[in-house]
Amino acid sequence: MSEHARAREEERAKICRLPWALASGGFGSVYGSLVLGTIFVLFLDEMGLPKTHIGLLMALMFLPGPLALVAAPISARRGFKRVYMWFYTTRKLVAFLIVFTPAVLERFGIEGVVTYTVAVMSVYGILRVIAETAYYPWIQEFVPNRVRGQYMAISNIVSTLVGMAAVRLAGDYIAGADTGLERYQEVIAVGCLFGVASVLIKLPIKGGAPAPERLSQRAHFRQMRVALGDLPFRRFLLGLGVVALATNAWGTFLPLYMKEEIGLDSGVVLQLQMWSMLGTLLSSYAWGWAADRLGSRPVLVSGLMVMALLPPVWLSLPDAAAGGAFWAGVAAAVWGIANIGYSIGHERQLYVEMVPEKKKTEYMALYYTWTQITAVLSPLIAGWGLDRSPHESASSPYQMFFLISFLGLLFGIVLLVRAWRPHPHSPPGSP
Repeated sequence: MSEHARAREEERAKICRLPWALASGGFGSVYGSLVLGTIFVLFLDEMGLPKTHIGLLMALMFLPGPLALVAAPISARRGFKRVYMWFYTTRKLVAFLIVFTPAVLERFGIEGVVTYTVAVMSVYGILRVIAETAYYPWIQEFVPNRVRGQYMAISNIVSTLVGMAAVRLAGDYIAGADTGLERYQEVIAVGCLFGVASVLIKLPIKGGAPAPERLSQRAHFRQMRVALGDLPFRRFLLGLGVVALATNAWGTFLPLYMKEEIGLDSGVVLQLQMWSMLGTLLSSYAWGWAADRLGSRPVLVSGLMVMALLPPVWLSLPDAAAGGAFWAGVAAAVWGIANIGYSIGHERQLYVEMVPEKKKTEYMALYYTWTQITAVLSPLIAGWGLDRSPHESASSPYQMFFLISFLGLLFGIVLLVRAWRPHPHSPPGSP
């Protein structure tokens, strides 16, 4: 068999196993929707935690990001798939400890809850970093570049459909509660079960084997320095970092803005997540098709330009009595459309154009570490700023929050446009 024929056969075999990854994404979407999304933020808010602490807890998922620099070569030696399976499964079990937070509140008060949640989310963040450091090189291996845009689009469609159903059921269930936190606890527990299933269902997927070459830590850091000298890659990371600083706090504080400023109740706020998923669902395949045929760059920038329209839209929403729920839903749908376009665009550019296959360990470690650092700073800074805004002021503390987001997105677009030039590691014929 010729080398070309062998490559085509391997590609077909990879494509045949992609349904397992799609199913895993569906289960993972239930986990993400029920455990660490809007429900988690509202759960913490119901217990009376300050915004600064809520922002800290969301940041703790990303704070251990620099561990990726050390974990990457170890994952390569042990096998990306093996490391992912073990650490992602354990991560879901640690997330289950969130269920016991009200019991800690009852016995030890708010100070006990602060200590307990910081401990849980710190361990969770460490497990997450190690698992995802292994997952990025593995997914680059098991998804063929020829169908990467389509795969990401279909994966998002499947995940969105399942997530919409989960959010709808959870929203109706929580909205039916008169008092107490019990229904939040039950929803989070169910979500953790789906999370464990989402990891185990990836077992049939091949790849991620231990690296045949035993790369030392010293050699790994030397190669990372070489990767940092890659100017287009460095500019790409800088642009992504600015966008993350501008937008990563949205998921944490936008639900609270809708509740406090627009006057929506918790059940309606949860339903906004469905509107966002609907936007994702309706646009995913179009974005994926465009990325495979037109290239990553137009898709990435188009998504960001639409995202930049959202901060002024959110600030101009009417209150709940004047139909704010409907317009908030429309804005959430637009957010879903824009966010998935940006996600597909930048991920395809990362995998296809920016990261050379033979150097994926060090490139992905740098990418992951940088994105985690910026993801940490966004909710921390936003939570600190919102808590310290003068309450007697006539203006909403969220005005500055959205203004900074708007300006940050414009700056991020400029940086990513400047980063666009042919990359020396791009495969022949790639857009």
